[in-house]
Amino acid sequence: SGFITQKRQYKALYVVATIVLMWLVTEQSLPMAYWHGFILPQSFTEWFVDNQAARLTLMLGLLWWLVAFVLLVIYPRLSKELVTSKMMMVIIGWLLLLPTWVAVVGIRSMGIVFDHNHGAELLLFVLLIIWAADTGAFMAGKKFGKTKLAPLVSPKKTWEGVLGGVALAGVIVALGIYLLHFKPEQTTSLIGLSLLIVIFSVVGDLTESIFKRLTGIKDSGKILPGHGGILDRIDGVTAALPITLLGLSFLGIQ
Repeated sequence: SGFITQKRQYKALYVVATIVLMWLVTEQSLPMAYWHGFILPQSFTEWFVDNQAARLTLMLGLLWWLVAFVLLVIYPRLSKELVTSKMMMVIIGWLLLLPTWVAVVGIRSMGIVFDHNHGAELLLFVLLIIWAADTGAFMAGKKFGKTKLAPLVSPKKTWEGVLGGVALAGVIVALGIYLLHFKPEQTTSLIGLSLLIVIFSVVGDLTESIFKRLTGIKDSGKILPGHGGILDRIDGVTAALPITLLGLSFLGIQ
């Protein structure tokens, strides 16, 4: 019953966050934001219960991030079309948030029959990898950064920063493999998946930079002053979590 209550709390938080995000991003009236942020997603609640439907949602998220990678490569071509249509922004918002929500619930639920806390520990492990990659990239880029990663998108990001992020994330991966008692034969697969998590978190970070450039804003909100806005805290998460759940499911790791 405790887990069911917790799921309801997560769902309530998700609904509120989605409504607020739809309201801020699309500049719609609150009733329309309520429609796009709650009524339509609510109609999919039963749909998400089915594993095949959840997998399809994750695959749609993966497809979006592959498209985002292409947009990064060809930027600034074709990118302006993304922000000229408010409905397009709503669709992109769904492709960002719905797969992330499915991934959060999916990872949190892993192994819950045998250990109530295992899924929470696994989710925290993945989040720490993402945050370590972001922190390591910032520190290494500031200290050693010379080679530009994507100068047209984010001039301050460098390849040296990426390598620093990979290194710090690697420390978290090593600690996680030891503390969470993964099987020895899973080590290689986990290292490969962790590298993929870091790569997609970078893609998420750069994609958010594209949106900020296209809309002509420096910070995505004032909720977290000095952090570039709230989206700067979740850009890597929205990209990496769906990939993580797909990878864990494919590799049979729980």
